[in-house]
Amino acid sequence: MEKIRMSMDNIGLKQKIALLIIVCVFLPLITTNSFIFWNLKKQSDSEQQKTLENSMNAIVYEFQNAVAEQTSIADYLCRDVRLKNFLGTSYQSESDYYSAYTRLQRADVIQYYYTGQSAYGITVCTDNRTITNGSYFVRSDAVGDADWYQAFKKSSQQVMLYSFYEDGKKSGGYIGKGRHLVWMRKIEGNTNDFVMMDFNYDKLLKKIQMECGSADCYICTDDTILFSTTEKNPQKKQMKNWSDSFLKQCKKETELVFYGKKFCFVLTEDHNGLPEVLNSQKYGLLFLYIMNLLLPCVVSYLFYHSLHDRIALTQHCMDQVKEGTYEVIHCEEGSDEVGSMIRSYNLMIMRIRELIEVVYKNKEKQQNLELSKKQAELNALQSQLNPHFIFNALESIRMHSILKKEMETAKILENFAVLMRKNIQWSQDFVTVDEECENVRRYLEIQKYRFGDRLEFSLCIQDSARRYYIPRFVLITFVENACVHGIEQSIDGGQITVVASEDGEDLYFEILDSGSGMEEEQLEKLQETVSQTDISYIQTAKKSIGIANTVLRLRQYYQDKVQIEISSEIDEGTEICIRMPNHREQS
Repeated sequence: MEKIRMSMDNIGLKQKIALLIIVCVFLPLITTNSFIFWNLKKQSDSEQQKTLENSMNAIVYEFQNAVAEQTSIADYLCRDVRLKNFLGTSYQSESDYYSAYTRLQRADVIQYYYTGQSAYGITVCTDNRTITNGSYFVRSDAVGDADWYQAFKKSSQQVMLYSFYEDGKKSGGYIGKGRHLVWMRKIEGNTNDFVMMDFNYDKLLKKIQMECGSADCYICTDDTILFSTTEKNPQKKQMKNWSDSFLKQCKKETELVFYGKKFCFVLTEDHNGLPEVLNSQKYGLLFLYIMNLLLPCVVSYLFYHSLHDRIALTQHCMDQVKEGTYEVIHCEEGSDEVGSMIRSYNLMIMRIRELIEVVYKNKEKQQNLELSKKQAELNALQSQLNPHFIFNALESIRMHSILKKEMETAKILENFAVLMRKNIQWSQDFVTVDEECENVRRYLEIQKYRFGDRLEFSLCIQDSARRYYIPRFVLITFVENACVHGIEQSIDGGQITVVASEDGEDLYFEILDSGSGMEEEQLEKLQETVSQTDISYIQTAKKSIGIANTVLRLRQYYQDKVQIEISSEIDEGTEICIRMPNHREQS
């Protein structure tokens, strides 16, 4: 055994796994389990199918018989002349009505079916307002809100089979609380009067339980479970909705249609099938299972000693790596895949030591320098951008005050004060789209105060885009450009529209103005500035750095994921489109 164990060290891991699967899995499964389950399942399935077939036929027969019985009772009542005359008579007083009612009772027109047949409840619904509501007769105004009444009236059918759950309120207390399966038929000669036959739910359920045996039975209709042998006292419970999920173990299913209403009869697997067959062959199964355990244990023992010692040592060294200790593995490696893994591991450890000592430390210094540089660039951008819009807004208010000589500028000063606070108190560089658009609105109101009727503006913001975060003051830069270079240079002024929307994983912004527009040379220069701007341009430029500043900030945050497109025509206006990734949190 020891020689066999030692020789296993030189066998490839792939061959070991193949041998393990063949000896410990395939042979036992193929020779034992396949034989057992094939024979037992074949026998069990055959017997079970016969049982379920007989049960299904018996259940369907009982259900059909119950429907036929209710149909015959309803047919007789609907043709009964005494009942028609009783319903068609207009009674002058309650005494006249009770006299006629007593005569009808003595004639056993209705009571007969409670003793001689299976009718659980008989209700005659009538439009005759001189009839008093009672056990058998109910006026339509008392049950007009009931589901069964509304369904029958809307159907415009002579006969109808209907199931529902009565909560004891909708039918005015004349129909008992619980599940009901009813048969309704119009009375011949009486246009709006009809008879409702209530099936004996408990009696029919007991018959179904008796016929289905140990299997579970469901009778479903209108997407609800009407009868279920798995529920306790189901008649008093609300009907549950049914779906294909509870039919996963369905062994027998039949659909029948009664007067336009479809019923689905379902039988699940018999609970007493296969276990009894297995119990009858328990000694043969015990022997086979012992063999299935013994043979894999012997082979597994040989594999265990071949792999365990070296893998355990490798695992110990790998645990040391988690603590920052990089040690090579000292053992007899062998010539199989585990030995190759140990050699590769030792080589990797030596390379890691080298990387830690040389490459990693230098890389860390370089990354720190890059981070410091980017932070300095962002700080430089923010320091230039902070006063930019405040000065433009102040100039707009000042010019308008000089021209109009107006002193009451409270609204404009309020907007200006808000913008100035948000600009000076720059604690975080990201704000929501909703906040940014609110800043744009305040800025445009200031410009509206300056330009008067020459400027009209509108903001269209998609609700789902409001919650995302974008860099502060990125939209105002482009809106300011539209005011200064578009509206101001146009004699007739124009319209500025700002659109913000969500497009999948991106945010999409459009700034449109109907101002003077740009010439082709000017447009190309602006497009070049947008596509090629960098920090050196900002540092050397003396004017018109607003858009370049904003573009550079966007690229610092989003790199190549931000896209800016500018189009313009003389006397037509300018359109700026910005696409950037959406973020639900501040970066």
